[in-house]
Amino acid sequence: MTAPQLLLYCLALFVVMFVVTVVIALRKSEASERPEIIRALADLMAFWRRK
Repeated sequence: MTAPQLLLYCLALFVVMFVVTVVIALRKSEASERPEIIRALADLMAFWRRK
């Protein structure tokens, strides 16, 4: 396995894990709590972009 292909697989795994986490978090929440969860995830993404 070449290094670029391994990097692509690792990035794809990270994206899948993130999507699954969001789905699990939104599935167990009440409808009134969902905007707070989405706002918190957006803040987290903004934090990682600043680094």
